[in-house]
This record gives sequence, structure tokens and C-alpha cells, in this order.
Amino acid sequence: MGKVYRRPVDLALRFLPHAPGEYLLPLPQSLPGQEVAGVFLSQKPLEAYEARGTLWARFALREGEALELRFRLKAYPVRETPPWRRALLQEPPEAWPGILAHRGHKVERALGFLLSGRPHTWFLVDGAPLDPLLHQTLRENPPHLLPLGVAPDPGVYLGGHEGKRLLLMKAPWPGEESLLWQELRALRPDPLPPLRALAFASLGLSALGLPTGPWPYLPYLALLAFRQGPALKDLLPRSPRHALESLLFHAFALSVSLNPRPELGLGYLALFFWNRLRPSSATPPKSPEEA
Repeated sequence: MGKVYRRPVDLALRFLPHAPGEYLLPLPQSLPGQEVAGVFLSQKPLEAYEARGTLWARFALREGEALELRFRLKAYPVRETPPWRRALLQEPPEAWPGILAHRGHKVERALGFLLSGRPHTWFLVDGAPLDPLLHQTLRENPPHLLPLGVAPDPGVYLGGHEGKRLLLMKAPWPGEESLLWQELRALRPDPLPPLRALAFASLGLSALGLPTGPWPYLPYLALLAFRQGPALKDLLPRSPRHALESLLFHAFALSVSLNPRPELGLGYLALFFWNRLRPSSATPPKSPEEA
């Protein structure tokens, strides 16, 4: 089966030094889960080389002189079922790296970004991604990653990833290495925030007695369905009440612009508070590996 690429994105990394000097920064490169092309640097490096599986470049920067790196990323999911996967399910996630290292596996820290722009750290075990943090997050609250459009299956983080991150740097584990790049941003504007603002502005006007109809809300809902629809579909059998919370909200929002249905709003509020008062019950059913 071939690689399933996400839509290619044009991204930029930014670094702003707090003092003049030379800085060694990791550069994006093609690795399992990502293909990088069209790299452009705002400043020519003093030198560039590869070490420990990471591509490095050294720059001489003045205080306050921003360095920007632009590139195009094609990301794709990595699906592996490593032999150590099943054994980990019986142990607490925070102990996984130590357990695997003790058993003779090569454990490294992976530093980079989620494509939402947030810095993120995970692990590489014999080269296979392992992300205890996101695995635990999804077990405790399955809809947590809906904004990323990620299917809420905790098992994807045991030897794989979802194709929504950028690996920049490999580092020994344990270790204290940190990623100097301060920001990852998309070069093309995201249409979702302005569509969301338009949608909620129209709801506000409708609530004040100035009906706008559903048309200002529908473009926002269509884009949201395109991005989160597959993840929401996967969430439904795992945690129906969390999936229903999202559906009730949009159903009530549409009713405000057409024919207000207070029962939909009350149902949404009831589920909203119930889901947050009982987070432990959101744990998904056991996967075949756990059975």
C-alpha cells in the first residue's frame, strides 16, 4: 500500500536570538513520515553538516536579527506494529522509554512541532515513533485532538504517528537538549478563523432578533466537516457522548439562525458539563492488542 499524503503545506520556522553570537540549528529534512522540499534560508549558514541523523546548520546572528527558514512539507502517516507494542500496554506511559531502553532497544528523543505550530517532544524506539503523551491524552479524553483532525485511536502512537507533525532533531535519551526554533507557522492564511468569526457574528445577530439565515454559518460548518469529519466518525463508536456533544452544538447553532430549538441548546449544555465532570468514562474500549 502506498503512502497516503496529507495536503502539502508551505511552512516557515523562525528563530530570534536574544544575544549576538553563533547558533547551531537543526534543519528540516526528508524522514519517515515527512518529505521536505524547497528549503529557503533568509541567511546563508556558516556551515551545514549531518550528525546523529540530524541535519545541522551554524549561523552568525546579531541581537534581534530574525532567522527564517521556509520549506514545503508533504507529511504522511506512519503505521508500524513493533514487537514491543503489546508489552507496553501493561505499563504506565511515563515508564515506557525506560522499559524499552532496559530491554536493549535504542531510545532517542525526537524534537519538533505539531503542524498546529505547537512545539512537541516524543521518542524514537529503534527508529519507530512512540508518543506516550498523546497516547495518554487520547485515552483520557478522546476528542482532545479533533481540532487537528486526528482519528482518536490511542494505538496510533505506539509505533506510528498520524502525519501531523514535523521531526527536526534527534537527541540522546535521557538528555536535556532543547529545540531552539521558537515558531512554526503556515505561510498561507488559514480560512477557518475568519469563517468562524463570520459564523458566530451571524449567530449573535440572530439571537438579537436580526435573522441572518443559515448561509453565514454553512461555509464554516463545511470546512470544519472537511477537516474534522473523519476523526469525528472514528470518535462516534469509541465515545458516542463526546461525538454527540459536537453535533448538538452545531445543530443548535443552525437552529438559532432558522427556528430556535432550546432543547438542543439544553442538551448540548448537559453533555458539555457531563463530559467534563466524568472524564474517566471517556476512555475508549480496548483494542485487539489490549484484549
